[in-house]
Amino acid sequence: MSLFRDRVNISNFSIEDIDVSDIDRISNFLPRNGAIDLNIAERGIVFTLEGQNLCQEKIAQIERWIGVKETEKNRAWTDAALVKSKNSGIKTAKEKEWFAQSDDDYVIACNNLTLAKACKKWFENKAGYFSGWHYAFKTFLRRDYSLENIGSCTS
Repeated sequence: MSLFRDRVNISNFSIEDIDVSDIDRISNFLPRNGAIDLNIAERGIVFTLEGQNLCQEKIAQIERWIGVKETEKNRAWTDAALVKSKNSGIKTAKEKEWFAQSDDDYVIACNNLTLAKACKKWFENKAGYFSGWHYAFKTFLRRDYSLENIGSCTS
């Protein structure tokens, strides 16, 4: 049985350790110069769907990861503004806010959140890239097969 929680599981998950080798393999298959023939188009239409699927699966995990990182960022800011600033003798609300924004734990949490958002954007862009190529292959095949049908009708 396949469970959704297994697909979005983020225990032992790290942005830096996401395996993108299959996505790179598919990207490397796609023509660099835009030249498409029938063989490339027929194989490419399947590869691009696979690439989109791989990206979408990772995006679901990354979206959960972003939620965790946003919580960590909020927690770090709250801890710095309410606890650490008090221990440092800061009294006014504005000074506490400035203190929290420059706190090392808060800055680290912000950087981790930014990394997660950048990773999601990369996967979304790759999925869009594969989608564009999928459309190009589908259009090429539709034209090629229609020309083949026209040629067989006139014979």
